[in-house]
Amino acid sequence: MADVEQIYREVCQLSARDKMVLLSRMIAEVSGLIEASEGTDFYAIKGVGKEVWRDVDAQEYVNSERSSWE
Repeated sequence: MADVEQIYREVCQLSARDKMVLLSRMIAEVSGLIEASEGTDFYAIKGVGKEVWRDVDAQEYVNSERSSWE
């Protein structure tokens, strides 16, 4: 469990954008594991990572992403 705490402390130091990238990757990995073992149950991960988005304005985030495409 000490490894998890160390990883969490390191993740806390990431920018909000990097946390979202990491979270997306982790959700994809966990979803794959759940699907492989139990079938697809997206409700099993409901609420995962919601604290990452707490202080993020959705429209500002979308605008930022769209402007990065140009």
